[in-house]
Amino acid sequence: MKFTLSHNVFLTGFMGAGKTTVGRSLAELTGCPFHDLDSMIVQREKRSIAEIFAADGEEYFRNCETVVLSSLKKQDRAVYATGGGIVMRDKNRAMMRSIGRIVYLHADWETLRGRLQGSVDRPLVDQATEWHDLEQLWLSRLPDYQDADLVVDTDASTPLQVAQKIVSRLQLEIIE
Repeated sequence: MKFTLSHNVFLTGFMGAGKTTVGRSLAELTGCPFHDLDSMIVQREKRSIAEIFAADGEEYFRNCETVVLSSLKKQDRAVYATGGGIVMRDKNRAMMRSIGRIVYLHADWETLRGRLQGSVDRPLVDQATEWHDLEQLWLSRLPDYQDADLVVDTDASTPLQVAQKIVSRLQLEIIE
């Protein structure tokens, strides 16, 4: 028997936390559609995220996130993987909370670093950048990530196990 979501679920977390992979598993467990906000931005802009960053910068991309997020107000229940920086704007967190539940997929820095090594499709992960700089970015975002309805640890768990943890936690909310 599938657990039916009573609201949207927004998966947040740093790059490499597993938002897209866990999102697909969660959507399958709940029978809800899955959407990746980054993919929605790519479709809207008709160019890759790397191209958006290169041509217009991070601030433009963050504005795109806010626009796409605001378009979801009238959508049916779904699971959404968000970009790693969407939580940096209070406005975005408020919008997500008004139409769903924010789930922070937490991973320790060493886990994230291991998942990100060799990454070539993430604009903020430039192999010339020191890992220390990326870790500082992660640390600076932690308070915004932790401002979530649920915090779920992803270290040492498969995407399916993480999705199952989310379902269990959401079921407990309904019971309480």
